[in-house]
Amino acid sequence: MWNPTNDEINEIISLNNDKSTTQLVDHYTALAPVLYDIGCSWTNNMFDMSKGADRQKQSAMKLFIAKGCKFFETTELGLVSRSMGTVAYSFSDEIPATVYKPLKPYRKLRW
Repeated sequence: MWNPTNDEINEIISLNNDKSTTQLVDHYTALAPVLYDIGCSWTNNMFDMSKGADRQKQSAMKLFIAKGCKFFETTELGLVSRSMGTVAYSFSDEIPATVYKPLKPYRKLRW
């Protein structure tokens, strides 16, 4: 499991054009390791997040984490849509395909 530093969390927050607040830092700090594990399992690939590693792979993973955190921040635990007329709520437990897009070039096939 990858444990990001405060500087890395602030970089990920800035990718979404958000200002770093205590609430956002806590939210991103809690979700970043989980989303990292999800991204690694989806790509069947381990991403080295240390300082001397491949920056393109790190950037793709950080962008995935930023999009994933934004998705979980704005969707209120999977709430996808609402309706006011006769009150209808739609929930989804899956991350949209657009969030996975930065990781697609690094996905390895598994037989």
